[in-house]
Amino acid sequence: MPTIGTAPVFVARDAELAELVRVASRPPSVAVVEGEPGVGRSRLLEELAAHPVLASRVVWSARCGSFSRPCRLAPLVDALLEKSAVAAAHAAGFSPVTGVLRRLVPEWSPWLPPFPENADAETVRQQEFRAVREVLTGCGPAVLVLDDVPCADDDTWEFLRGLAASPAAALSVVVSAGTCGPRRFPPLRETAAHLSLAPFTAVQVRTLLDASFGRCAPDFAEAAHRRTSGIAVDLTALVQSVGDTAEALSADRLASATVPPIVRSRVSGLMAAIGPAARDVVRAAAVLGSPAGEPDLGAVAACAEIEDAVTEAVETGLLRDLGRGRYVSGSPLIAEAVYALLAGPQRCAMHGRAAARLSADAEPFASLIARHARLAGDIAAWTQWTGVAVDNAIEDGRTEEASRLLEAALRDTDLPRTARESFAVRLGRELPRSIAHAGTVRLLREILREWPLSKAARGEIRVHLGQVLINQVGKVEAGRLEIELGAADLGRRQALLARGLVTLALPHIGTVPVEENFRWLDEAEQVSKGEHDAGLLAAITANRLSARMQIADPEAWHEIADLPRAPESAEVCRQVARTYINLADAVAWNGHYPVARAYLATARRLIRDDHQPYLDALADGTELRLDLAMGEWASVAEKARAMLTRVDKDGSLAAEPLLVLGWYEYGQHRPTAALRSFDAAFALSAGSVPVQASAYAGRVAVHQAGKDLQAARRLAEFGLETVRRKNNWVWAAELMPFAVRTMLGLGQHVEARELLAEYRQGIDGKDAPVANASALLCRGMLTQARGETLAAGELLLGAAQAYSALPLPYFAAYAGELAAGCFSEAGVRERAVAAFTTAETTYASLGAAVDALRCRRSLRRCDPEMPRRGRKGYGEALSPRELEVARLAAQNLTNREIGERLFLSPRTVEIHVGRALRKLGLPSRTVLTADLLSDIH
Repeated sequence: MPTIGTAPVFVARDAELAELVRVASRPPSVAVVEGEPGVGRSRLLEELAAHPVLASRVVWSARCGSFSRPCRLAPLVDALLEKSAVAAAHAAGFSPVTGVLRRLVPEWSPWLPPFPENADAETVRQQEFRAVREVLTGCGPAVLVLDDVPCADDDTWEFLRGLAASPAAALSVVVSAGTCGPRRFPPLRETAAHLSLAPFTAVQVRTLLDASFGRCAPDFAEAAHRRTSGIAVDLTALVQSVGDTAEALSADRLASATVPPIVRSRVSGLMAAIGPAARDVVRAAAVLGSPAGEPDLGAVAACAEIEDAVTEAVETGLLRDLGRGRYVSGSPLIAEAVYALLAGPQRCAMHGRAAARLSADAEPFASLIARHARLAGDIAAWTQWTGVAVDNAIEDGRTEEASRLLEAALRDTDLPRTARESFAVRLGRELPRSIAHAGTVRLLREILREWPLSKAARGEIRVHLGQVLINQVGKVEAGRLEIELGAADLGRRQALLARGLVTLALPHIGTVPVEENFRWLDEAEQVSKGEHDAGLLAAITANRLSARMQIADPEAWHEIADLPRAPESAEVCRQVARTYINLADAVAWNGHYPVARAYLATARRLIRDDHQPYLDALADGTELRLDLAMGEWASVAEKARAMLTRVDKDGSLAAEPLLVLGWYEYGQHRPTAALRSFDAAFALSAGSVPVQASAYAGRVAVHQAGKDLQAARRLAEFGLETVRRKNNWVWAAELMPFAVRTMLGLGQHVEARELLAEYRQGIDGKDAPVANASALLCRGMLTQARGETLAAGELLLGAAQAYSALPLPYFAAYAGELAAGCFSEAGVRERAVAAFTTAETTYASLGAAVDALRCRRSLRRCDPEMPRRGRKGYGEALSPRELEVARLAAQNLTNREIGERLFLSPRTVEIHVGRALRKLGLPSRTVLTADLLSDIH
C-alpha cells in the first residue's frame, strides 16, 4: 500500500505545480514559492525538478541549510556537485574565469582551467559569482531550484539577488522561502511568478488521503485536518503514526494518537531557533488552547515586550495569526507538542496566570477558568468556578454541558468533600433532562453505594436515578426500587417523591398491567396534594393525559384542548412540551399519524429556545417511526443511523432508531440485517412495551419470510404474552397479522380464530385505527383459510383501504397483494389485476423492489398481455444463462466461484448478474434468493 509520504500521484497542489512548470520552461524567469514551515514547499520543488516537461533541461537543485560542507556559496556548490557529469561534458567550452572554482569544488580540478594568479580576495569573490553563473548557463537550457533560501549563507543570498536583478537568458530560477522574516526575495521582474502556499484545506486533505490509500473515511480526513491545520509535514507524520492502510485509519484511532516523534523533533528544533520571549509566547498559546490577543499572551507568558516575540513566533509557524489581533498555536498538534515540552512547574505557573487573567474579564468564561485553575493545582478556585460554570450552563439550557462538568468534577479524587454532596445532587437533577450515558449512571450508583451523604441528598439522588433508569436505560424494576428507597429518605419532601412516582405512571413502562401504572399515577396525585409546584402539577397532568392516550381512550381528546398554549414558566413549558411528545408517541402507536406530526411540531415550538437533549431524542424517535409508517423511506435509514450517533448506543433511546432500521431492512429484503436490528432494538426496549411488541413483530416477519414457521410461532407467542400481560392490545397491531399468518401456515386455525377474538375484544371501544385495520386484515386471512376466497378478498381489500387512509402504505400494499391473490383464485381477473397493480405501484414507490417484482410476476400470470420490459428476444424474462448465474448468485457464491462452475470469466459472470438484476428490478444481488427465482423457467 502506498503511504501518504509517497503518494502515487502528486495531489492538492496541481495548479501551483503547473504554474511553476510554465515559468521554469520560459527563461529567463524567476519564481518564488512562499509558505509557512511544513506546508509542502520542498515537496512541490521536488515535483517540479522531476517534471517531464523539464526533462530536456539541466535542473540544478539544492536545499539551503542542509548542504554537506560548510563553506561560502554552499547550496550552489551542492547543486554543482550533483551534476558533475553534466558540467564535465561541457567543460571545454568554459572560459578561464571558471578556474576560480577549483577551491570551491576541488573535485572538478582535473578538467577546470587553472586558478587565476595574483588575484586578491575580493576579485576572487566576484570571479566566483561569474564562474557559477557561467556553469549554470553553459550546459544548455537550465533551471536553478533552491529550497529555503532564507537559510542560505550571505554570499549565496547576494548571488541570488544579482541573478534576480539580471536574469540569465537560458536560465530559470525557482526558490522557496518563508512567508515573513528579515530575508525576503527582492522585487521581481514581469516574467516572475510569486506563489503563496497555504496549508491544505479539508477537501485537499481528503483528496491526498484518497490518493494515498485508495479511499479514506470522510470523518478521518476532517479530524486529520482539524488536528494538523493542514500543515503537510505534520499531516504526513500523524497519519503514518495511525496506520498504513485505509482500514486502519479511523477517527477514534487518530484522536488517541500521541504526537509523532517527527513532529516533536520538528517543533523542538523550531523552539530552539527562536528567542526566549518568543518561546514563552508559543508556550502561552499552547497553555491557553484558544485564540488570544497580545495582552493575554503577554500575561500568561509573563512577557512585557510582546510585539517582537509574537512576530518571531509567527514567522516560524509555531503561532498562527488569525487577524484582528488574535493568535493561536500553529495547529492543535503543534500545541500538543509544545505543551509536552513544558516542565511541570512552568506549566502550572502558566495555567495559574491564565486563570487569573481570564477571571478578570468583564464576562468571565467560567468553565475555561475552572480548567486552568485545576491544571494549576488551585483546587479551591477550580471548585468555585466549576460551580459557576454549571450555573451558567443550566441557566442557558445547556443541560448536557452541566452534566458533563459535574461528572468530571465528581470523578476527580481531589474534589473537596464539602463540594461532593452538592455536586452529586445537582448531577442527579440534571441527568433526567439530558441524555444519560452508562458511565454517568454507574457513577451515581457508586456515589450512593460508597460516599457519605445526608438522607435528603441520598433520597433525591435515588429518585432522579430511578427516573433515568426507567426512561432512558429501560430498567424499570431497578428504577422503581430506587424511587421506593428514595421515598424512605425524603421525609416530607413530597413534591420530589411525586415526581418519582409519576415516572412510573405511563402504561408503556414495565411489564405490569396498565392498571398498576394508573395506580402509581393515583398515588403521585395523592402525595402531591397541597403542593403548589407548578412544574410538578404540570408533570402529573401530562402523564395522566398521556397515559389515557396510550390506551387509546377516546375521551382523552377532549382534555388536550385544555393544555396551556403559552406556559409562563420554563419548567411548565418543558412539561407541556413533554406532554405533546408523549401524546405524539401514543397516537402514532394508535395510528393517528398526521395528528402525531402536529403534536411533534407543537412540542418543538415550545422548546425551540430551550435545549432539551432528552426531549429532543424522544421526539426524534417518534418522528422516525412516523417517517417509516407513512412511507418516507428515502431518507429514513440515514436519519436512524444519524440518531444512533447522538444517543447512548446501549440506552433505551437507541431502541427506536434500531427498530426503524429493522423494518426498513425488512422492506428491502435484507433479512440478516433486519433481524440484527430487531434483536438489538428488543434488547434495549425493556422499558417500552410497544417497542418490544413491534420488535417481536419484525422478528416474526423475518422468520416467516424465511419459512421458519416454528421459530416465528415461538416468537409470536412471546410477543403476544407480553401484550396480554400488559393488557393493552392496541400495541399488538403490527404483531397480529404476522402471528395469525404463521398460525395458519402451521394449520393452527382454531388457535388463530381464538387469538383474533381475544384481540378484537381487547381493542373494542378504543380509538386506534391501525388496530382496527389489523383486525380486518386478520379476518381476511382467516376467511381465506376457510376457502371463502371472494369474501376474503373483500375483507383484505377493506384492510388495504383502511391502512391507506392512515396512511400506512407498506401494510396497505401487503393487504392489497393478499386481496389480489384471493380475487385471482376466485376468478375475478379484473379486480385481481387492479389490486396487484396498486400493490406493485405502492411497493415500487417505497423502494421495496423485491415485493414490487413479486407483484409484477403475479400480474403477468393474471394478465398475460401485460407489457413486458427487457432485452429483445427474452423480453423481461431471464435468458437461460442469466437464470443459471442468478441461481448460483442466490447461493452467495462469488463471481469467481460461479465462473469456475460454469467455465466463465468473473467479468462475464458480473455482466450476467447485472442483466439479471436489471430485468428483475432488484437493487443488488444481496436480495436474490432461491425462493424468488423458484418459479422462473
